[in-house]
Amino acid sequence: MTVNVQDRIEKLARDIEYKLATSGKLFNNHIEGYDWHNAIFHSGSYRRAHVEIVDKRQSHKIYILHCTIFPKLNDPGPIWGFDAVCGPNKITGTFLDFSATADPQHPMMSWFAEETEDLQWNKPRELPDWARAIFSPSMIAAGNVNEEAELESLCHIAMKSLHYYLANIGSYKQEDADYRAEQDRYCRYQKQNPHVVRSMVSMGVEETVIRKFVDEILFPEFG
Repeated sequence: MTVNVQDRIEKLARDIEYKLATSGKLFNNHIEGYDWHNAIFHSGSYRRAHVEIVDKRQSHKIYILHCTIFPKLNDPGPIWGFDAVCGPNKITGTFLDFSATADPQHPMMSWFAEETEDLQWNKPRELPDWARAIFSPSMIAAGNVNEEAELESLCHIAMKSLHYYLANIGSYKQEDADYRAEQDRYCRYQKQNPHVVRSMVSMGVEETVIRKFVDEILFPEFG
């Protein structure tokens, strides 16, 4: 049975943003110069959570959801990341991960590995070198998601992992630690993904605009 995947991921986007709004505080809900939705949150438990929604269903028949949550700088916990790129009838690419920063053996990484080890997808995605450098072996990476059961399984694990992440991140903070280099490393590798710029340019966004967005909003580094 096929379902309207764009509507389902739109609901997931609302659920994710509501969870972040109730767990933290809105830092900036209007980013000047960009005509797509962005909301940035922070809390006592995490440093930065960003929800990006590119809704081009009317003009280009595409809907994109992107979200990342970064730990505090003194927290060796992982980065939570979720992406879904949706065409009219299927998710062409979806990704979910707890990506290590300072500790690949972190207890939260172990939880994610156990939760995802039995999940199966119709078309697993092969990852490029830049992605393998930062994503965990347990990462969910799938394409051609259009069946109701598979879609619901994806949305379920996305929300379950988010609830777990928000309940546990911040519990491992170390008073004198500083893991900004590890978080910057994640951002640098993410910026090697050519599809972000390419896809937005194909939808009419100027290349200088999207590159500025990637550098300053999507994956900002400390320098």
